[in-house]
Amino acid sequence: MKLDDCKNKPLKSKPTTTVNVALFIVLLMELPIRVFLQPDPWLLDTHHWYFYQPIRLFIEFALVLVLIFSFRFTYPQLLRLQRSQLSLLFGCMAASMLLFSALEMQQLLKSFSAGIWIWLAWLFSGFCIGVGQELLYRGLLYTSLTRYITPKLAAIVTTLAFVLAPLHSVRLWHYVQQELFIVVAILIAVYIGVSVFFQWLRDHSNSVMMPALVHGAGNAITWVAVFA
Repeated sequence: MKLDDCKNKPLKSKPTTTVNVALFIVLLMELPIRVFLQPDPWLLDTHHWYFYQPIRLFIEFALVLVLIFSFRFTYPQLLRLQRSQLSLLFGCMAASMLLFSALEMQQLLKSFSAGIWIWLAWLFSGFCIGVGQELLYRGLLYTSLTRYITPKLAAIVTTLAFVLAPLHSVRLWHYVQQELFIVVAILIAVYIGVSVFFQWLRDHSNSVMMPALVHGAGNAITWVAVFA
């Protein structure tokens, strides 16, 4: 039996109702909930309620808990990670943190002046947002789509949805209105690139926790550097 067949076998036994509930959770979390909670903080005024801590941390942590709880009733096997994959996980997490630290070094150094509690609050807020995105996209969305279409097509649809997600599309549209088309092209290329990488991690490990933790690690550095 081929490896792809082994990966898809547990999914084929899932009732259609379970798959549809998972897709509904994705739509619910990304449209009314994420839009209400403000999708793109880069475009917000510094006095916006998005930046209130520890409220933001509690909100993002609560959303992750809701998603993990959802997985317990939809695809619990995806929350498991084999011990043999821990070296890849830690290596990718370290590389992600080093990359974003290098990109945000000047702001990261300034962020330490915010105080340890604010610094930690934004670090873990960013981590939770990254984990939540992977639980939604490479987890619930991609896995549910493979119930109806091929894995390759599901990966393409997931990447398109990831690029057009509220967390990304609001800023892209803002730059389009300003006619900053080169910036838009660069951002789209980055979003597609990281989406393909996270998809590879998910397929390689057959676990959503691998891309979730790697995404969370890089996101944590960005959030603490920019917002702390």
